[in-house]
Amino acid sequence: MGEEDGQRAVLATDETRARLLEAAAQLFAERGYARTTTRDLAAAAGVNEVTLFRHFGSKKNLFAAAVEHYASPSLDAALEMRPGADYRRNLMVMGRQVLDLLLERRDLMRLMLCEAEHFPEVGEALAQNPRRLRRALASYLQFEMERGEVRQLHPEAAAQAFWGMFFAYSVSLGLLVEQMSPELSTDEVVERFVDIFVLGTKIRG
Repeated sequence: MGEEDGQRAVLATDETRARLLEAAAQLFAERGYARTTTRDLAAAAGVNEVTLFRHFGSKKNLFAAAVEHYASPSLDAALEMRPGADYRRNLMVMGRQVLDLLLERRDLMRLMLCEAEHFPEVGEALAQNPRRLRRALASYLQFEMERGEVRQLHPEAAAQAFWGMFFAYSVSLGLLVEQMSPELSTDEVVERFVDIFVLGTKIRG
């Protein structure tokens, strides 16, 4: 196979993988994990089941890959913390990026959380990104503690508290009939949550 043929093969492989990931995101959101079969996923992507298994090996692996694929860009942006920059500003950037992702995918998240109890592979895949967020923020908080900007706290517990506000808010939007009163924009929600956290963690001069 020549170099040009090899490049075409790589492009075709990438395109097939992208179609499978897109089909997975759509069908899992619409039907849930249990009711989505590999046959359904392959048909929606315009390939056969053998191709799906060749690329991902199993429905579980495809689900995990789809979660990672559609969450990673926002998480990467959220985790671009700038040590030495303003503490509150860093938290605002992180909070907004993650809340946008949670709100965009809240229907899928709600459905998958319901299924996680019955399908350990779902819970395992869903836990990867929250764990990544908690550890990254804990590391940043530890850095700010060492700089004398933040009180001495359990860094992972503090990080869990921070992300918990955003996660609970995004989930509650689909469960509560009434909105917060007075109603807040997404920017205002992020600002209020961050201010609560900063007031509870930052050393006051």
